[in-house]
Order: sequence, then C-alpha cells, then structure tokens
Amino acid sequence: MGQGVVDKLIIWDFDGTLAYRDGMWGGTLIEILQERLPEIEFSLADLGPYLQSGFPWHTPEVSHKEIQDANAWWEMLTPIFERALMGVGLIDSQAAELASLVPAQFCKPDKWHLFDDTLNTLTDLSRHHWSHVILSNHVPELESIVEALGIASFFERIFTSAKIGFEKPHPGAFRTALEAFPQASNIWMIGDNPVADVKGAEENDIPAILVRTKGENVTRQCDNLQEMKVILGLGLPG
Repeated sequence: MGQGVVDKLIIWDFDGTLAYRDGMWGGTLIEILQERLPEIEFSLADLGPYLQSGFPWHTPEVSHKEIQDANAWWEMLTPIFERALMGVGLIDSQAAELASLVPAQFCKPDKWHLFDDTLNTLTDLSRHHWSHVILSNHVPELESIVEALGIASFFERIFTSAKIGFEKPHPGAFRTALEAFPQASNIWMIGDNPVADVKGAEENDIPAILVRTKGENVTRQCDNLQEMKVILGLGLPG
C-alpha cells in the first residue's frame, strides 16, 4: 500500500496478533534437531528454560541502533540457540553448526500462519478508511514473512525492532511509527502483550486494545479481532 495522507491509523503488533509461527523459537530448534540429529531425545519443555532470556525484547530498555545489519542481529542471538542446543545434549561444535541454521528455518514461509480473523479484519478496516502499519519486536526478515502471508498490501509501513533498534515498550519504537505519520489524528495500537503493546502505547498517549490474551489492569481487551472492531466503531459482522 503506498503511503498517502493518513488520518486514521492502526499500529499492529505482528506475532500473536496477526499471525503465528509453529512452535516459535523452541519449535524452530526442534525442527532442526529432528532433521539433523533425530536420535537425540528432547522436548519443548527441555528447550524452554534456555529461551527465557537473552533476546533483545527481554531487555527493551536497551536500544541497539548500532546494529544495522541482519547478520549482525542474528549473531547477537546465536549464543541463545547454542546454549539451548547444548542443554539437550549437543557438544559445542554441533550446537554452533545447528544454531547457524536458525535464521533460515525460523523464517520459512510455510511455518507461518494467519489467524482466522486476520484477513477479514484488515479488509473490513481498510474499507472503513483505516490505514495500517506493523510495529513488532521481530526479526530483520519480518517484511518478507508478511509478504509470504499475502497481507503486505494492507500496510503503509512495516517496522521491525531488528531494524529500528528499539523493542516495544521502549518509547523509541512508538516514536518511530508516529514520526512516520505526523498527520494521523486517530491512532490505535492493537497487540497481544499487555506490557509491550498496551502499556507501551498508552505511555506514549496511544490508546490500545489487548487481543487474544488476558491482562491485569487493561482497560480494553478482546478475545479476537472481530470483537476489537466493535471498539473502533465498526460493529459485529452480520
């Protein structure tokens, strides 16, 4: 979608809000292990403890604008994957080799899926003159993933933290989106994380709606995107 005059703007989170990946990071490592070392016994529960820290969104107060290259961004994450792989029994050299496969495996288009209500919601909101951007704590290849899912044409811009150097709820992330659309006067944030999406947006004077998850002290929350449309004044589908 080419950027024109934008008045009504929705800032969307991506993963967990518009789409999801099979198994996310743990699932990605399992796919690699099953293909390369099927004799090793492991589970998501085995990998989980090693994936609870180290990602840039675990320390959103720390910006990383100095990392402008996709390879450098992935290299920052490599120790996390190596640690997890060694945790299920791999030696250092094996872990390093398989960790290098994570970027391509994680971004495989057939591992990503839209939620059932995503396409209908984007179509309906666009017909009611809402413009859309994505602001996500995500990988450098997010735009390619969105393209592969067939929804890129709905979005004026796609902002991924890997490229802008800020993770939500850092104000720099929201500032990046707002500065790209200074003429927008009616702006909402939609996401599934009560802190990164909702609290982060509201602290930057953007009203927000929590979807698909529950959060304490969240004013607006909906089980799905159809319910979310009611808050924006579209009503429920007939």
